[in-house]
Amino acid sequence: MSVKKLMFAAFLILALILTLTPKIEAVEAAGFERVDFLCDEKIFSYELAQNIKKSSQFDRNYEINKYNRFSSKEERKALLKRMLNAGIEKSVAVEYLFPNITKLISKMEKVVFVEAKNATISVNTSSEQVFKIGKERYGKELNKPALFDSFIEKYLNDKEMVLTLPTNQIVPEKFKADYEKFTNLRADFSTNIASSSPDRKHNIKNALNSLNKIELMPNQIFSFNKAVGRRTAENGYREAKIIVNNEFVDGLGGGVCQVSTTLYNSALLAGLEIVEANKHSKQVNYVKYGFDAMVNFGSSDLKFRNNTNQKITIITNFSPTRARIRIFGEKPGEEIKLTNEIVSVTEPQEEIVVDEKEEYKDKVQYEDESFYLKKPVKGMEIKSYREHYKNGELVKKELLRFDKFKVQNAVKVVGAKRREPIAADLFMAFG
Repeated sequence: MSVKKLMFAAFLILALILTLTPKIEAVEAAGFERVDFLCDEKIFSYELAQNIKKSSQFDRNYEINKYNRFSSKEERKALLKRMLNAGIEKSVAVEYLFPNITKLISKMEKVVFVEAKNATISVNTSSEQVFKIGKERYGKELNKPALFDSFIEKYLNDKEMVLTLPTNQIVPEKFKADYEKFTNLRADFSTNIASSSPDRKHNIKNALNSLNKIELMPNQIFSFNKAVGRRTAENGYREAKIIVNNEFVDGLGGGVCQVSTTLYNSALLAGLEIVEANKHSKQVNYVKYGFDAMVNFGSSDLKFRNNTNQKITIITNFSPTRARIRIFGEKPGEEIKLTNEIVSVTEPQEEIVVDEKEEYKDKVQYEDESFYLKKPVKGMEIKSYREHYKNGELVKKELLRFDKFKVQNAVKVVGAKRREPIAADLFMAFG
């Protein structure tokens, strides 16, 4: 190696020594200071000497000579007090005296952090357990102000620098108990539709779907007609039997009244306040007398009020044999039963009409053939009640309606022709 190259190498080594000298002196002056942070079962250690070497802010002339940042522990404590008295933030002051410590704190902050989780709710209307509620989880975060308070207090009072990380609890916004307030079964009522025609079942299913998952807030009034809408072909309804003037005739939306009746009974059992409910012109066979609810868009509605302290949810289910409606809300404080009282019954009379003019020959011809032009319907007076029980004792009996149904006398048509007797010898011939 040439002399020039040896001299250049020696110069570089000397320059490197001169550059490192301030850092080495500072480390030796500061002594060995160590801080241990306890985080659950982990220990995070900070060593001042190592971080002085790593500090990018190290400046011998400005940092050490003027402020004595690393000269001795006593000087460092005095400097810390002066900084705090001057209003410098605690985190800034600690970072100034302990370079890179906030990086370690940030790392620990991520380790400590646990995100809070809200309680969850899902709805499955086809299940017996309609509402599935997931439990909440509390979160956790590092309490940095408390950490710096503890750090400074220990350091200034020469205590052992072992710190258990202080944490704050993060409270979720939604709790399981919040959902449990309005997911209690208040009523479950169903009616039989097994004998209904396919079109009638279609209408029932259509109406049930319109009601499913409807929520009603406290004091809010529900309207069946508003929820279901007009019973038109455009809205998916078909022709099926409806009651008009005490007779069954074909009409759009036949079967919807069975849905309103099912909902009416469920609302009664749920303890809701009935605002409007109307009877049919004749008794129906899918619910006991006095508990039907006839609806007709624009003229007759079913309305009830949510008179509870929580929202209620209507859940509907359709099967080929049953229309079912459940109502969920706050936990009921009583048991409800629905009863009726038949006050009076008027038996119908029967009128016999002989079809001498053969107006009904497509149905009857002979004296032993007959059909009802008008079927007999009993006249009835019926009172319906809602009974409220607490601990098995009746505390209130509420008269809901006093329905009166007119008697309908029967009109029976028989044929006018007499059948010729079969000759006795004819029997003998084939005997």
